Amino acid sequence: MGDYMHQHVFGRAGMTGSAYCTRNQWLADEHIAHPYMRQPDGSRIDAVRNLDKDSLSQQGPGENPGRGFIGNVFATAPDLVRFAEAVRNATVLNRPYADLYTGANRPGRTPTSFSAYSGVLHIVNGRQTVSGRGGGTGGVSANWNIYLDTGWVGVVLSNYDDLPEFGEILGQEQRAITGQG
Repeated sequence: MGDYMHQHVFGRAGMTGSAYCTRNQWLADEHIAHPYMRQPDGSRIDAVRNLDKDSLSQQGPGENPGRGFIGNVFATAPDLVRFAEAVRNATVLNRPYADLYTGANRPGRTPTSFSAYSGVLHIVNGRQTVSGRGGGTGGVSANWNIYLDTGWVGVVLSNYDDLPEFGEILGQEQRAITGQG
């Protein structure tokens, strides 16, 4: 799996800081961020080094991402921007598939949202289409938005869970790029 990802995704997109890693590699490589889960006493612990602990996060209660022994894909914020550009330029996927990946395929939960293979599409300001993926688990909060009509990409990554200001950070991103939040 790792060789395929390096050849067909990371290599084509120029994602030099991304990798498919096993848990042992995660533990050994100091360049790979560790998730820090909030605990009942308010402290945070390294999820990778404390497999017996669970997350209290509303994003992933009872989860611990360090338990994924087979392997995980790790990407840097600049590499997520490179991937967005590779999708936009049909470098990773041929044009019809890139359009299918980022295009709406069914209505979403609100009148201005749609489901897509790339995540959720939102229409902001009545004219700007934003393709977004986000979420979290124990010790992780992440969001990636591609502003399809402008060329802007927003990436917010954190190795903490339950960040009350995370939504405000995303709102500031959207206001900065679209003028509306």
